[in-house]
Amino acid sequence: MRAEADFLPAWAIPPGRTVSDLMESKGISLETLALSINLTKGELQELLQGRAFLTDAIADGLAKTIGASADFWLRREGQYREQAARLDMDVDANDAQYADLLRALPLRQMVEFGWIDLPVDKAGKIRKCLEFFGVPSVAAWRRTYGDYKEAAVFRTTEAHPENAPSTIAWLRRGEVVADAMVCNDWNPESFKKQLTKVRALTRLSNPAEFVPLLQKLCAEVGVAVVIAKAPTGCRASGATFFATPNKAVLLLSARYLSDDQFWFSFFHEAGHLVLHYDEKALILEISTGGPTSPKEEEANLFASDFLVPKHLQARMPEAAKSVRGIVRLARDAGISNGIVVGQLQHQGLVRREHFNKLKVRYKWA
Repeated sequence: MRAEADFLPAWAIPPGRTVSDLMESKGISLETLALSINLTKGELQELLQGRAFLTDAIADGLAKTIGASADFWLRREGQYREQAARLDMDVDANDAQYADLLRALPLRQMVEFGWIDLPVDKAGKIRKCLEFFGVPSVAAWRRTYGDYKEAAVFRTTEAHPENAPSTIAWLRRGEVVADAMVCNDWNPESFKKQLTKVRALTRLSNPAEFVPLLQKLCAEVGVAVVIAKAPTGCRASGATFFATPNKAVLLLSARYLSDDQFWFSFFHEAGHLVLHYDEKALILEISTGGPTSPKEEEANLFASDFLVPKHLQARMPEAAKSVRGIVRLARDAGISNGIVVGQLQHQGLVRREHFNKLKVRYKWA
């Protein structure tokens, strides 16, 4: 989704980052490591974030528990403190362009959602924001993310103004989460076949149960499925892009709380990956009250036909007459009752306020 370039980071990387990577690779929990090096869980978290100093005793404990030598850990600590001191001088917290960036970003929600951990001082906030976006400066941020509109397919409306930095932050969160997900290589034909298995997940009512299964099925065919809350100002419901030529990302905003909306959004985005595969393109969905593009219409049709196969669509007018008819059609299509209701409402076969009790309402963590 973004161009890569060599640069000198405008942030210092604490040795805790290396510790976290080794913990993950060795399957060592926070509690286990804290106990091994005689720290509380809270003290270890402070160390991992670079807020606490890595002492001789901690270096010895790390060497015995996760590897490398005590000297290695002490050198990493020294390098980090030296970098941090240099950056304290390099970042001008009073520079207008940095102040503008801090004002534009939805920082409060980025912290609330667990995307970023901000220090109190302004210079520290700037460095953390640049680190989150993986860029060395505001100028690089603009170069890297400023053209996302040109790369996107939009559905726009004037009803709710879009805040571009909020949308960019949401996209970046999707990119960061997807980067940590292990996926097989992207295979469009296998992905389309896998969607039949995904459709069966629509009958599960608990996101804690079906989301991991959804992510697993899609990862097997090269698609990282990420669900990230949208901060205020981001009106996106979904997006698709390629993190690498071999890894597609299908990003959903969890904006929708009912099963029919969530699953239609997923299959709509899946339709873009199947029908409009382009590793250089970003397709971003934003709510609209206006006309849709041909690609959007194609993705809508793909989702509708995949959820309710064509050979069953002739039964929809009859199903619209009763709860029993809806339940039977949903069973035969292998989807949730709520999805059938949503499709009937969309086609005008039932009124928007009818049969909504058959929909499942999700609670996103």
